[in-house]
Amino acid sequence: MDDPRLLHLETLLRQRSPQTAAALAAALGVSQPTLSRLIAAAGERIVRIGRARASRYALARAIGRAGTRWPVYRLGPDGRSERVGELRALYGEGFHFAPERPLPAFLAPPFADGRFPGLPWFLDDQRPQGFLGRAFARRVAADIGAPTDLLRWQADDVVLALLRHGSDAPGDLVLGESALQRALQDRLSPPAAIPVEARAQHYAALAETVLHGELVGSSAAGEQPKFTALLRVAEGHHAVIVKFSERTDTPGGRRWADLLACEHLAGEALRAAGLPAAHSALLDADGRRFLQSLRFDRTPALGRRGLVSLAALDAACHGHGRIEWWKYATQLERERWLAAEDAHRLRVLGWFGVLIANSDMHLGNVALHLDDTRPLALCPAYDMLPMHFRPSAGGEVVPREYAVVLPAPEHRDDWHAAARIAHRFWQHAADATMISPAFRAIAAGAAAALTHAIARV
Repeated sequence: MDDPRLLHLETLLRQRSPQTAAALAAALGVSQPTLSRLIAAAGERIVRIGRARASRYALARAIGRAGTRWPVYRLGPDGRSERVGELRALYGEGFHFAPERPLPAFLAPPFADGRFPGLPWFLDDQRPQGFLGRAFARRVAADIGAPTDLLRWQADDVVLALLRHGSDAPGDLVLGESALQRALQDRLSPPAAIPVEARAQHYAALAETVLHGELVGSSAAGEQPKFTALLRVAEGHHAVIVKFSERTDTPGGRRWADLLACEHLAGEALRAAGLPAAHSALLDADGRRFLQSLRFDRTPALGRRGLVSLAALDAACHGHGRIEWWKYATQLERERWLAAEDAHRLRVLGWFGVLIANSDMHLGNVALHLDDTRPLALCPAYDMLPMHFRPSAGGEVVPREYAVVLPAPEHRDDWHAAARIAHRFWQHAADATMISPAFRAIAAGAAAALTHAIARV
């Protein structure tokens, strides 16, 4: 930094970034070769974006004491790791991702040059969120110098959390060598796996641990109380997410138990119709109901599969915020994010959710398998249950009516496909002995209303 022109160069990049070599040379009053020497002398403080004549330059930014750039790794289904690129923090709040090899899905427009205004969208689902995310934030906040309130976290806080504690984040991406080492060590010597036959006892204890504010497992999204666990099975290991109800001796606890049973039945109805859905199982223990769902971003070999929610994709590329799934599916197919078959499945899933009274159909509840190229495969359905009938925030069971949502003419075929599946779901719920008589009556009424609507649409 003895050369004053280096200081001037950094000042220029603070004022406006990124800039071309020609613009920087003109502003500094130097030749192109001299500018090249100045950039080389600056080392990692200056980030090159693009190649050849399209190159532009930005000022690097350090995050805490973690440096300015970090490798990004992927853990494959077989558990093997590969380096896929490097994440660099830029002056301001932006980031740049430089892939090791072509990754056109990661850098689809408008991010073809690898520059992002915040955390790259393909890492966005790794930020802590929901019930477990809040517990995670409380546990690691002091270590990374972040607020304990997750709502106050910035992108830099997320990066530090991933670097130090992100070895088991959703999906298959791992940020930084330390997190990779922990992930590889966990595969070599996995945490104590729960024998399938001992689930009930372990789940009851883990639920108590979670409710006392201690983190169990990774930061899966969602507000329903939950934990993650590793089961020991004949073919290896099953990574699962386990939701649980309040104790069922209260009206609110009984209703949540019914809704968890409905989520299980919804998955069965979808799979029976040929639509992939997360495999699940129900257990009752210690006065609670547990819904165990198999994670589709993990494999029995303790490997991983890529995952990105439509919420992350939408926030980066489209900005809808909330949009009906059947409408978004058409746009995603047009832009080659989804193949035609998966777009059709997403449209049917959207209508199915509406017809089973799922009032929580936000884009974080549907995901794609993140891969190198587009189109991306639609993940199995998850979090599909009649949330319209959930208890109030205070635990009171409030009477609510079921109403059939009807389609516009252009959505009629997808509506009918979904309505047939939803009707079977409501019939099964009306007959299920695991569900309370009060909710079976709701299900029977919904089935009758849907029968009437199907005959007239």
